[in-house]
Amino acid sequence: MTAPGLTRRAAVALACALALAGCGAVQGVRSRLPPRQPRPGPEASAYKGLRDAASRSARLYDGLVHRASLSGTWLSPPVRQAGTRQLGEWLSWTPAELEAALAAGDADAARGEEFVLALYTADPAHNDLDARPSTWRAELDDGTDQAAATEVAFEESNPATMQLFNYVGKFDKVWRVRVPWTGAPLEGRPFVLRLSSALGSMVLDFGPGGRKAERPHQSP
Repeated sequence: MTAPGLTRRAAVALACALALAGCGAVQGVRSRLPPRQPRPGPEASAYKGLRDAASRSARLYDGLVHRASLSGTWLSPPVRQAGTRQLGEWLSWTPAELEAALAAGDADAARGEEFVLALYTADPAHNDLDARPSTWRAELDDGTDQAAATEVAFEESNPATMQLFNYVGKFDKVWRVRVPWTGAPLEGRPFVLRLSSALGSMVLDFGPGGRKAERPHQSP
């Protein structure tokens, strides 16, 4: 149900902002959007710097056998807001739609720390973060407090996703992972997001020595 005073177009904008890049899944959006691919705009350089600083990668090997790759972005408030502004520029939102989307994003952020993850597994059956039970356990750890993810959602890859998160490759699945964090604020401090399984573990280290996110791999 659309909130009072909120137009259908603004409701679509809110839905897109909450998914950052999932607009293609919203009914009726395709016909209302300009028929063009996302391309760099005025917000691109600012967003790129924030995204890159908040993105990390990890790989999992069994000897010389590549089992899995993981890249991800911490959706801190600055990253979330810059991403929403970039999406709004691509999709030609009105100022009112943008402000509504930013407010909705801020409200959503209050529910916990959120990450966008691009996961590749050599065995597709292991790329199952939303399964119950999943092959993987996602945990946020700052060295003092730990908390496991409680919400995982699969995201369809589309041109906006692959522009906003440029490490997403054609062999990856994209996931949004939320952790209800009650520890100290993470901004300005080192922390890790860990994916653990019987296959091994991958750690996204968001400290200064963490491995920066890489461009997508082109083969399994």
